[in-house]
Amino acid sequence: MKTIKIKPLMLLLSYFLLPLLVLTLTVAGCAGPKVSKAPSVNSIEGPIRVQSADLAVALIRIAEKGDKETLVEDPGWREYVIEIENLNTNALTIQNVKLLNQDGRYVDSASDYEQITAPPDVGAELAGDVAQSAAGIAAGQMIPYGGTIFGVFSSAASAWSAGTKKHARRVFRLRMLKNVELAPAGELEGSAFLPNMTRPKALVVDYAQDGATNRIEIPLPIQGP
Repeated sequence: MKTIKIKPLMLLLSYFLLPLLVLTLTVAGCAGPKVSKAPSVNSIEGPIRVQSADLAVALIRIAEKGDKETLVEDPGWREYVIEIENLNTNALTIQNVKLLNQDGRYVDSASDYEQITAPPDVGAELAGDVAQSAAGIAAGQMIPYGGTIFGVFSSAASAWSAGTKKHARRVFRLRMLKNVELAPAGELEGSAFLPNMTRPKALVVDYAQDGATNRIEIPLPIQGP
């Protein structure tokens, strides 16, 4: 009867299995719980609701680049997700949504998808590093606010396919709260894409009803320095 030598066989198996074991433990160690992203200066803890005789408005959340389902492609922008309910028996039109800064200046929301893929006009009171970045990149290329900074697009946007951009433009138009008609007792959820401003004071909703133009403001919590 032949004698089987176990020791060399075990050494051979160890030679191949040990690296695999180390790799498995390393991967397992890296698969721990993810660290939550720190809240932005403009984040809110819950819906902020206001109401007038005509409509009820609620700011649901403020999204930034990298957040789930937002269209924002540049850190200089924020997406304000808003719910609006028409409390009147007549139709009304949501004309526009703007930001009011601490100095009493109104800043308009984006009206085109391409705007939120590039830094906003540095003429706006932008937050921190965003203002420095926009000023450095777009020096000499600025045009009045509400236009497009030609030739300045984020790397993420440039990587998108033409089909994806076409879809994003369509979704932007559906979400955008500009000249949106709302039937009596109607409800909608939409978005206003606004610059990432330092300590904005209020979100302002302009609407028209029965030939008159009205305004309702959502106060924003003052955070940061």
